[in-house]
Amino acid sequence: MPLPSVGNIEAGTSILFLGAGFSAEATNVNDDEIRDVAGLVDFLLDGVGITSSKGYDLDSAAEEYLLIHKEEKTARALHSNFRSKTVTSDQRTIVTQPWYRIYTTNYDDVIERICTEEFKPLTTREVSDPADPPMPGTTQLIHIYGNITRSSASEFKKHFLLTESQRDNSPFFHSHWMRRFHDDVLAASSLVFVGFSGTDMDIRRLLGSLPADVHSKVHFIVRPTTLKPTQNRMARFGQVHPIGLSALADHLTIKRPGLPIPQYSLMPTSLQELHYEQKVSSSVSSRDIETLLISGEPDLTKLAEADIAGNGNSYTISKSLGSYQRASQNSSGEKPILVHGDIGNGKTIFSYQLGYQFSQKGYNVYRVQREPENIGEIVGFFQTLDHPAVVIFDDVMHFPTLPAALVNLSKRDLIVIATARTIVLDTLSEKLRTRLANKTAIEIDLNLPRRDESLSLIRYLDVNGLWGDISDQTDKEKLDFIERTCGSQLRDVILSLYERGSLHQKVESLLLGIQALKPKDRELIALSALMSYADFQQSSQFLVISDLVGYSGSLEDFRSALLDNELISLIRIDSSDVLIKSPALAEFILGRVFSVDTILQIVETALKKLDEYYVDDDEFLRLAKGLLKFSLYGRWIKTKRDNDAIESFYDNNRTLSFASGDPLFWVQRSICNMHLEHFDISYRFVDTAYGLAKKMPRFDPYQIENHHARLMLTQSRDQGVSADGSREREALKLLQGILDRKSADLYHPFSVMRVFAEIVDRHAKSLDAVQSASLKASIDDAVKYLNKARPGGRFRNLPELKDRLKRASKRLVA
Repeated sequence: MPLPSVGNIEAGTSILFLGAGFSAEATNVNDDEIRDVAGLVDFLLDGVGITSSKGYDLDSAAEEYLLIHKEEKTARALHSNFRSKTVTSDQRTIVTQPWYRIYTTNYDDVIERICTEEFKPLTTREVSDPADPPMPGTTQLIHIYGNITRSSASEFKKHFLLTESQRDNSPFFHSHWMRRFHDDVLAASSLVFVGFSGTDMDIRRLLGSLPADVHSKVHFIVRPTTLKPTQNRMARFGQVHPIGLSALADHLTIKRPGLPIPQYSLMPTSLQELHYEQKVSSSVSSRDIETLLISGEPDLTKLAEADIAGNGNSYTISKSLGSYQRASQNSSGEKPILVHGDIGNGKTIFSYQLGYQFSQKGYNVYRVQREPENIGEIVGFFQTLDHPAVVIFDDVMHFPTLPAALVNLSKRDLIVIATARTIVLDTLSEKLRTRLANKTAIEIDLNLPRRDESLSLIRYLDVNGLWGDISDQTDKEKLDFIERTCGSQLRDVILSLYERGSLHQKVESLLLGIQALKPKDRELIALSALMSYADFQQSSQFLVISDLVGYSGSLEDFRSALLDNELISLIRIDSSDVLIKSPALAEFILGRVFSVDTILQIVETALKKLDEYYVDDDEFLRLAKGLLKFSLYGRWIKTKRDNDAIESFYDNNRTLSFASGDPLFWVQRSICNMHLEHFDISYRFVDTAYGLAKKMPRFDPYQIENHHARLMLTQSRDQGVSADGSREREALKLLQGILDRKSADLYHPFSVMRVFAEIVDRHAKSLDAVQSASLKASIDDAVKYLNKARPGGRFRNLPELKDRLKRASKRLVA
């Protein structure tokens, strides 16, 4: 594998990583060469009278020196060794390239000296600093283990990672910068290591968390004399070039201290081009169909015109022809396509079907794999693209700024297709609109299939022999099964096929494969399944998940375990994430392979690690609080043992930094106890939530009020209406208060109003006159309020809700 091209590096999309070997030829203020690791070990041991370095590494040698000489003399010793005086021309040539970032484990100031003398703009960071993007026109330098400019006695303890005790508590692995480095490697066009020995455990662990295909862009520059075992260690993670520093400088040819020269004609690494073959139909085997319905991820080479037409030869399950036409004929650069549906209802497959349809019209189709820190490269690529293109954002909420930036280009032949879960549209509509530049989108709702789609689904299941033990039913009975039993939800149809259809045996063998894994592999799958199901894909990097469950192997170790047990088709690990490909399958795995107690124990371990290392990052704080939501686990809680497990879960986690002082944690505890019908405890936790909220001046308690209303109505539904109807009136008052001050994302308060109808269903015949009149008055007031109010946002079932409440009111005697 050749070195990265000069043009590649000149574009400013490459990363440089410098180890101790890079600085070896520079001189320090004592006119000595700056010591490498071996030289520094000898120096430190000499300072304490130890003549043999056998058995000592840098960490332990530094520990010995510090024990005798303390911080101040240690800091002076480091200063004399690492303050540079002269540098070589080769070092200048390498450093002055327009690297996107430079990471270094070195303590010296060689890079800073070169940049100052060559007038190269540079910003310096350490792992304790925020992981912010580079400022325009500068290269960013990150000192991983310390910076000589902070080598005073007081700063030594804070910022240097030199001694064994300091390295044992290294903040780098759990820092923002470790995750930034991980993402940099995935997004960069190349990563060049110079002077790196491969002994650093933090860096080796990070490289081990990356997929094998990423290693093709990792390059290690080492001396020709580097020992073979050292080269072999590096070769596990990238290409080894035993050419020395001078040969790299010769390859780069000249110093380039100026700005990068973008090459927008090259496709950014964060993009994947989707290639479709134009054909009437594909040769599709039963194994192809089985893999598709279990993994949820289509083989694009199998897509054909039949998948749009919906005839018997289709590879995927087709939707209404009108949906495809509406999307393809009405979209434009300023009118994105928004495909939404509940979990497992086929959003990803539908977006790929649309991609196929656009490819028929001459469009190139791209999928954004992740949003890079600097979106300019992708925006520039599409801005200069000279042919029509479609860009797919699968789960658009994971892309904060790029979708809007592309829509705002207003290129007529640049079409954005975004997918989202419907619950996001119902509860976070404002944020979702922002993702799409507040433009009016062509909305495709996959939750409300037409009758012809249900009939098409029947034909698909017939042709592919997927009905299993209900294959002998009539078409009318099958239609009733899809529309009534499964509510016309594709996810529920697929889950039924897992349970009793022809997919049952295959899925059962996969579940047995999971059970055959080693415990830590199973825990990794369990947390991955929960993250996939709960829509936390953005936090599902192997680097993070493996740390949260205490998995010590590499990504390739995990891949091998999956291959050995024939599970590799279920899990997406090629992009350094660990995700169950199908959220519906993730839900099925959690319910069938793992007990509630096991799931909660795994989550509890993860929460403790999040609390210790990750909660200074907003993304992981959201993850931590999300993993405390009762709704994640409620559907699986059925036995007394499950009840005991969930109660213990909340008890055990109440001391976490993001739990006890958060009003919404106590709301979750209240929801848990409401589910268990411990209403007295549940009310007590609501009081705690209100009390904490009062201490927070800007905290809007609408979530507490919404749950409080649900709690009161749930008690009425489960235990009976209050004697004078006061509890139900108080619940309505809370809901009206929320609707008065909020104008968007009102899904939850509207959903709570539905419980009024459930109360009537259960107790209408047993109410006395006072209860009946009071409950009727509350429901009538709710209907009047809904008729009068003009709520913003979205609640697709609002007409049905009003009709439901009106029918409930008619059943009550005034």
